Amino acid sequence: MNPNDLPSWDSNWQKSARGLSLPALLVYAGLFLVSVAASAGQVAETSGASQAISVTTSDQRGPLAHYLNERDAGLPGAVVRAFSIGWGPTERTAIGECRWLFIHASKAGGGQFRIWLLSRGYPPPTFPLATETINRFILQRGDSTPLEFRHRVTGRAVLPTLGGWDYLLPRATDPASSFAPGASFPARAAYLGHRYRLVADEPPSAAPDLPDATVIELLPDVLVGLPSNTRQENEKRRYDGSDYKLRRLTRSDFREMAAAGINCVRVDAEQRGWIDDLGLFYWGLAGQEVPYPDCLYDSRYLGPTLFLDEPAVHTRDSVIRPRLAKDQAFRKALTPQVVLEAFHDTFSHAWQEGAPTSLLQGFSTRADVDLGDMSFRQANLFSWETMVSTAAYQLSQDREVPAAMVFEPPGRIGTLRTLPEFDMTYGCQIPVDNPKNFISIIYGFLRGAARLTKKEWGTSIYGAVDRADAPWFLTHAYDLGATRFFFWDNAGLACVPFSECLGLARQIKMRAEDRPNRDLERLRQAAEVLILLPPGYNLGHVQMGRGSLWGLGELNLERANREGVKYRDVMGNFFVEIERCLRLGVGFDLLWDLPNAQPSGYREVVRIREDGRVESTEEGKHTLFERARVPARPAGVPPALEVALSSYEGTAPLYLTARAEVGQTTAPVYYTLGADNHGVYHNAVVAWELYGPGEEDYRIVTPPGLTPRVTATGGKFETEVEFAISRPGSYRPRAATVDSAGRSTIKWTAITVTP
Repeated sequence: MNPNDLPSWDSNWQKSARGLSLPALLVYAGLFLVSVAASAGQVAETSGASQAISVTTSDQRGPLAHYLNERDAGLPGAVVRAFSIGWGPTERTAIGECRWLFIHASKAGGGQFRIWLLSRGYPPPTFPLATETINRFILQRGDSTPLEFRHRVTGRAVLPTLGGWDYLLPRATDPASSFAPGASFPARAAYLGHRYRLVADEPPSAAPDLPDATVIELLPDVLVGLPSNTRQENEKRRYDGSDYKLRRLTRSDFREMAAAGINCVRVDAEQRGWIDDLGLFYWGLAGQEVPYPDCLYDSRYLGPTLFLDEPAVHTRDSVIRPRLAKDQAFRKALTPQVVLEAFHDTFSHAWQEGAPTSLLQGFSTRADVDLGDMSFRQANLFSWETMVSTAAYQLSQDREVPAAMVFEPPGRIGTLRTLPEFDMTYGCQIPVDNPKNFISIIYGFLRGAARLTKKEWGTSIYGAVDRADAPWFLTHAYDLGATRFFFWDNAGLACVPFSECLGLARQIKMRAEDRPNRDLERLRQAAEVLILLPPGYNLGHVQMGRGSLWGLGELNLERANREGVKYRDVMGNFFVEIERCLRLGVGFDLLWDLPNAQPSGYREVVRIREDGRVESTEEGKHTLFERARVPARPAGVPPALEVALSSYEGTAPLYLTARAEVGQTTAPVYYTLGADNHGVYHNAVVAWELYGPGEEDYRIVTPPGLTPRVTATGGKFETEVEFAISRPGSYRPRAATVDSAGRSTIKWTAITVTP
C-alpha cells in the first residue's frame, strides 16, 4: 500500500469546541448564534455551534478506516480513488444523541473533498429517513472554506436534493456488516457507483477535529424563483402580443433579487461565481459544467433543470391536436379517457426519460467521469402544470419524481373572470367577489395530491394573472403549506416584468418572516372533505371557466359521456359540491378518482360519478344522491337576460350580430374577459358561446381585442358581438350573465345555415 494513495487530514482542519467545559460550550454556542444572519440569502461565520443548541457529551473518537478503489489503474480523474471514514464526538441535539461522521475522499486526478454529518446513527439509504437522522452537514471542496448548510428557521441540516442518496455515502456490500458506530468496518464498500476495499484502519486518536465552517442559511421549503437568467430591457407590460427584448442578469441583479427574497436562481457558469456570498439555491448548469462528484453534495445546487414542462398540455398539443386536425372521425370519437391514455404515455416518457435524466447524461459525456453502477433520476424536479386535476396522477407514479406540482396559471386568469364563468358554466352559485372561492379550487387539487403522495406543491404567477389577485394567491398558498413560488419572466403576455417579480417575492419574504414556523404535515392534512372527480375530467385550459375538458372544443360540455350524461352535468355536480363546502366553511381537497389511490383521514369522501349521481361516504356510511347537494343560498333574483340575433337562418357564409339586454336585479352584474390589448379590464356583462353544427364543434365568441361593446344605463346593460358562420348546419348560440352573488341566467337560441 502506498501511503500517498490515502486521504490525509491536514492542518486546515482546526479544532472547534473540543475539550471545553459545559458552561464554556454554552457561551461558545451563544456567541455563534448571535452571528447567525436573520434573513435568507445571508452567510454567517461560525464554528461548530447550531441554532438548535447541541452540546458535546462525549469527545471519544472512533477508529478511522481507509478504503481504495478496487480498480488499481485507469480511473478517470474525477472518480474517487480512495476515501477515509470515521466517527467523531457525540453531541446532544434536539433530535437526540448524535455523533459526527467524517468522510474524506481523494480523486484519481488529484482533487479532494470532505464531508461531516452529525447523525443519529449511520445515515439510512433513503432521503426522507436521512433528513430525520442528520442534524448538521458540512462540505469542503479541496482547500476551500468548509460550508455548513443549515435551515434558516430550524437550524437543522439542509441536505442535497438531487437524488441518489444511497450512493452518496459508503454502503457495505455484505448485508451482514455496516458502518454503524461501534461496528467493525466492512471489508468492502460501494460508494458513488464503484467498489472499494478496506486497506487500513487507525486508532480513535487519528480522527479529525471539526472545521471552522461558514454557515449557509437556506430555506428549502420556501423556494422563490424565476425560470430564466435574463431580465427585460424595457419592463413595460406587453398586452398587444409583442415580446420583450431580454438581457443577461448581472451581478447587481442577483444581489437585488436576493434582497427581495428570491432564493432560487438560474445561472450560467460565469453567473455562478457571482452568487457565492448570497446563499442562493441555483440551477441551470449541466453535468458537464459542475465539479464531479462534489456537486452532488452541494445543497445549493439543484441540477441542470428544475421542472417538467406542462406534460398534460404537451399531451394535448403534441399528441391529440395533430390527430384531430387530420382525422374527422377522431374528433367525433374523442373522449376524456382517450386523452387520459395518451397522457399516461406522455407523462411516463417525461419522468422516466426526459428532464430527470439530464444530470447523469451530462456526467456520462465527460472523459473524467465513470459512473460505475450509479443510476438515478434527478429527484427534486417539480411538474409546472396548468391542468391541476392531473396532480394526483403525476405525483403518484414514482416515489421521488417529481417531488412537487406547481400551478401554472393558464391565460387571463383571475377571480372576476374565472369565478363568474364557473357559475355561468356549471350552474353553481359561488360568490365572485372573494379570491379564496376561486383559488381554493386550484389549491384543492394540489394540496390533495401532496397529501395523497406525501410530496409538496406550489404556485406561480404569470403576466396574464389579474394583478389584484397575484399577491394574495401567493401569501395564501404559503399559509396553506406551499413550498414553491415562481414567476414566469418571458414570452409576451405570459411575462411578469422583473420589478414586479421582485415586488411579489417581497410579499412571500414578509409572510415567511412573519410566520416562519409552519407545520407542513399538519397543513397537508387540513382538509375535512375530499371530492373525487372521474379520471380524465378537468377544468380545461386557457378558457378555464368555459369548461371544455382538456381545453379541447371536441370535449365541450354539451357532449355526452359513455353513460349518456353530459359532461356539463358531471362537472356541475363537482362544482355544486365545492360550493357546498365553501358555504359551510369546510376545507376540501380535490382528486381524480384513481383506481389505486388510497386517500385517508377525511371526514367525508364525495365521489362524483359519470352516471350523474353523487356518492358520499362519511363515518363508514354510504349514501347515494341523484345529483349534487345544493347548499342553502341567499334569497335574491338572478339578472334578467334577453337575447336577439340579427338573423336566425341564412346561407353560408352567414354574418351575424348577437345582442343582449341585461337587467341588474338583486346584486351588481360584473364579468370580465381579462385585460384587453391596452391592459384595461372591462365589464363584458355577457359570455357568448357557439355550439355546432356537429356535437364536436364549439367555439367561444369574443370581441376584437377583448374590448366588449357595452352600453350601461342605470342598472341596465346592452351589449352586442359579431361573428360569422362558414359551414352549413344547425347551431346553438349560448348567452350567459351572472351577478356578484353567483346567480346566473342562461339563454339558448338556434340558427340554421344552408349551403
